[in-house]
Amino acid sequence: MWRKLQTYQNGEELFGLPHTEYPELAQIRKELNLLQKLYKLYNDVIDRVSSYYDIPWGEVNIEEINNELMEFQNRCRKLPKGLKEWPAFFALKKTIDDFNDMCPLLELMANKAMKPRHWQRIMEVTKYVFELDNEDFCLKNILEAPLLQNKEDIEVFLNGFIKFQL
Repeated sequence: MWRKLQTYQNGEELFGLPHTEYPELAQIRKELNLLQKLYKLYNDVIDRVSSYYDIPWGEVNIEEINNELMEFQNRCRKLPKGLKEWPAFFALKKTIDDFNDMCPLLELMANKAMKPRHWQRIMEVTKYVFELDNEDFCLKNILEAPLLQNKEDIEVFLNGFIKFQL
């Protein structure tokens, strides 16, 4: 529609006619450009978070994930103000925030000093079974557990464990 408008305006100019204004079309174009920015970031976040799921648990690099999440948060903050009221923005922000809230737990859980008894305690708290002996055990298996709902209990337990190790 925008290209047709430009073609028509070029014709009006060619024949010396006054330009016909279409404010609704300009508004739609502006909103579509804003939404394109939002959905580009949304797709980048979803693609990246989905790629984390397949990382074998022993190879998880929490620092790298944290850095990428900070970059996504910065890009999210820089989005135009008008976008921050769209439902897609709230979904994007929730995805980033939830994963960001999970990172401190993942960092504690990735500690090489974690023993089966510590995992057992986490399984008791979350009421979720981790099949740590499975060679296909990956970050997805950890993220499926209700960690955020039990975040405080797990952090208290794991922080006590870490302090004890030091």
